[in-house]
Amino acid sequence: MMTTLASIRDQIETRLADEVNLIFRTQMLDEAIRAALAGLSDALGAVHTLADLDGALETTLEACDFPVLVAGGAAFALSFRVVGKSEEASPAVDRSEGLYRLANDWMNRYQALLIQLRLRTFHESADQPHSAWEWTEERGFS
Repeated sequence: MMTTLASIRDQIETRLADEVNLIFRTQMLDEAIRAALAGLSDALGAVHTLADLDGALETTLEACDFPVLVAGGAAFALSFRVVGKSEEASPAVDRSEGLYRLANDWMNRYQALLIQLRLRTFHESADQPHSAWEWTEERGFS
């Protein structure tokens, strides 16, 4: 079964405890997934697609990259929510600070996963300068 926009969105809704979209609208989640996918594409060095997002017919990410996409989608959704709360006429300060910390934690997690993804990409690369070195020891060298 191919992973699609709907399945990634469902995973994010579960992590944000909002399966019925009372807090995070579907359009906001889609934009958050779009932003996370852009970050993933940058980290991987190639444009990737997610089936049903922006008319894409297939998902080009590997299954091991889906957790990064979900974490990024949650991070961006929470960040968007923080911006929305800060624009309210009289936001509840204690709730806004908690939401800000939560958004920041998720964004830090996403950034850490992107770093791991870049390192994995470098490690798996067959191209210079990240490929294995060929080293030949000269005779008489000790």
